[in-house]
Amino acid sequence: MQIKSSKKITLLELLSELAPDSSKNQLRSWVQSGRVQIDGKQAKHANQDVLEGQEVYVGPKSKFARNDLKIVYEDEELVVIDKPAGLLSVATDLEKFRTAHAILKNRFHNRMVYPIHRLDQDTSGMLVFAYTVEARDHLKKQLEERTMSREYRAIVHGFPGEGTWRCHLEEDPMMRVHVSKKGKEAITHFETIKKRKKTSELKLKLESGRKHQIRVQAAHFGFPIMGDSKYGLETDKGKKFQLRAVALSFVHPKTKKQLNFRETTGSTGSKAKRRPAPKRPSPPQRERRESQRKGRA
Repeated sequence: MQIKSSKKITLLELLSELAPDSSKNQLRSWVQSGRVQIDGKQAKHANQDVLEGQEVYVGPKSKFARNDLKIVYEDEELVVIDKPAGLLSVATDLEKFRTAHAILKNRFHNRMVYPIHRLDQDTSGMLVFAYTVEARDHLKKQLEERTMSREYRAIVHGFPGEGTWRCHLEEDPMMRVHVSKKGKEAITHFETIKKRKKTSELKLKLESGRKHQIRVQAAHFGFPIMGDSKYGLETDKGKKFQLRAVALSFVHPKTKKQLNFRETTGSTGSKAKRRPAPKRPSPPQRERRESQRKGRA
């Protein structure tokens, strides 16, 4: 569904015009789940203003290619997924079938699926695949020219502040990546969005896309990612890996419109909500309860 605003109006009011039979709570849930975009950018909240001439698009309800593989966006040219941690992006010598690529191919027996970029097995988040050769070539070109935007969230040890990590990375025969003058240039821009007692939550944007780039650079510059069993601290082994691809932006190969996808949780890991502690009765209440118990005795 799509509508063009004829005046300045709140997003909730405009959605009510677009879907008059839907309740306001349902409309708010569309925004919270990331289905609503304003001029190609994901809406932040239901009460934000929509200006005259801006277009509001409501995407379809989330689909799943499998229980844990969410389809964020899909058309005839491409598909954007939310890859869960633990799932390979593409096949390796050791695993051919349990990959995001294989799952997408199995959905359509007669459709080709082309990987555009990859996420490490332990990294979750946004990943795009192409369905046509034309879309593949167009998206690959954006990746090579560094016009495709990829944003990550990570929790790291220490306090790196804000800046850019630049170095050259090379993979050894044991499939481990190292900083090396012989390697290819890797550039990552980062900023701190939250400080904790001993760790920081970072927003990171890739300018290049080397294997294990963020993980190796974070460790090399003294701020290893929490839970990284390969490049992180020995004391972190067994803990949850705290790196996620939270946003992806590129130009659609056919429509030439800018597409922006962003998760709405805003954190690398979810935290369980604490149950409020039961309130202790006030002194008068305790006295009444004591007298009631004595009366029943």
